[in-house]
Amino acid sequence: MRSCIYCGRELEKGEVCDCPQSVAHRAGKQQSSAERKNETKTEDKKSDKKQEKTQANYSNPYKTETSYKTGYAGTESKFERAKIKHKARKAARKAKATRTSNINPKGFFGELGRYIVRFIKSPIDTISNPPHLGKAAIMTIASLQGVVLWLCMFFILRGGGVGPLKILTSLMNFNGGAGYSLVLQIILCMVSGAISGVILFFLYSGIFWLINRFVMRLKTAYWEFSIRLASTWIPFTVICAIGVILSMLSPVTLMILILCGAVSVAVLTYEALRTEWISKSPSQVLYAMMLGYFVFFTVVCYLITI
Repeated sequence: MRSCIYCGRELEKGEVCDCPQSVAHRAGKQQSSAERKNETKTEDKKSDKKQEKTQANYSNPYKTETSYKTGYAGTESKFERAKIKHKARKAARKAKATRTSNINPKGFFGELGRYIVRFIKSPIDTISNPPHLGKAAIMTIASLQGVVLWLCMFFILRGGGVGPLKILTSLMNFNGGAGYSLVLQIILCMVSGAISGVILFFLYSGIFWLINRFVMRLKTAYWEFSIRLASTWIPFTVICAIGVILSMLSPVTLMILILCGAVSVAVLTYEALRTEWISKSPSQVLYAMMLGYFVFFTVVCYLITI
């Protein structure tokens, strides 16, 4: 049994109370429901009119269903579209350059200097996990190595007494023709060394990359593979630079330093190849390195005798 909330009279199942309060409550409820329906109809009519007005304002030359929503009428010519694409690409390149400059604020030489300092402090760790280097940085390292090596060979062939003090003394003499001639020879030697360093780097890294591709059956990209091999010559370059400074003392000292640098190149090359060919056994890495050195020195000796 249920009862009316207003008068308290007990009601049967499905019976509705006819007291004045209940009648007034039902009438108010029906009136509010009718008002909500009228508001919904009014809003639907307004949205339909707005949609019709939008379709009338924007043409749809491509007969798509969304052009009236975006407002794009497709009235640009081919040249205007190409110009818009060019501006978008230019903005994307500018944004990429900005991100790169934020990551590396010192630029190319700052990146190269930090890499060389890091390698000198910890050569094995840098070989095992080298940072990213661009092609220009790799070529710069190779050319600097060639310059220093060619200067060492120049001072060895010239014999003792060709240090910086000797060059400065020759330039300060009244008859300084010999001094200027020596400086010119050094400049030509440096230019030749830079070119030869790049050629030797391509030869050195190319031989081991071919072994990596056809013997070890690995598909590592050339520039990614060559980063480690470019790094192996940095201690040798530093040793040769010290030898150039000390060349005024004795050419024998310079030869000993070059031999020490060659040993460091062999050790670091093995470490670089072992890291690159981590899935291969140490014996396979050693034999592959010996094969690469045999081919490299054979080609170099053949080029020297031409």
